[in-house]
Amino acid sequence: MEWIADDGTTIYYELYGDERLPALLLLPGLLGTISRQWQPFVQPLSAHFRLLLLDLRGHGRSTNNATDLRPDRMVQDVVGLVDGLGLTAVSLSGYDFGGYLALQFALTQPRRVTTLHLHATKFYWTDETASQMRQQLDPETLVTTAPSYADQLVIDHGSRRWRDLLRQSAALIAQQASSGIREQQLQQLPCPALVSVGDRDEMVSLPETYRLSRAFRRGGLFVLPGVHHPIHNLTLVPMLPMLQTFHKNK
Repeated sequence: MEWIADDGTTIYYELYGDERLPALLLLPGLLGTISRQWQPFVQPLSAHFRLLLLDLRGHGRSTNNATDLRPDRMVQDVVGLVDGLGLTAVSLSGYDFGGYLALQFALTQPRRVTTLHLHATKFYWTDETASQMRQQLDPETLVTTAPSYADQLVIDHGSRRWRDLLRQSAALIAQQASSGIREQQLQQLPCPALVSVGDRDEMVSLPETYRLSRAFRRGGLFVLPGVHHPIHNLTLVPMLPMLQTFHKNK
């Protein structure tokens, strides 16, 4: 299904589960798509929730009529879609940058968010880590250092736009590092918040995840043993029982 943003951008989304069930939005990470991320969780979660998934603008089957990726515009895509579907309240789970968008959604729409879950989300950026990430996202560097991942991006986002998407993503990370959400803002959120991470995550450390969980008024921490950063390698247990319990027990 498709929703059209104010600038004409097409946002691709999918719905699962009975419309009478509480709504749960699953957000993919930067450079990810819903065809590759969250898929193992769709069937079991749709038995308990009205499940909404979307491809971020410029990703997968969504388009981007802008020349860049901006968090404020991307979260407005989410707000507009949720409005268009008539959802007055929603729970959120976001992976990687999807967790950051879920957090920004909650800050702009605090009364609509029932529960907030961030998985493997990089919140604390230094100039050094942001610079390293920008270098890794250089298209020519990626083709040399990670050719199989470059091939995957071509499949997921198309041969004509994957390079532009990488450059836009690098600029987005630089913006996050310099002028992103401040830790002090998290105390404003009234909803329960859960931050999860794998103890083998190569990008997000346990200490910074613990710090993030404590920044929320009603924050919690969930550590998955033996789990690395990529969500497509994540097994249903123990993530699925945690999601079901957290989002149902508000």
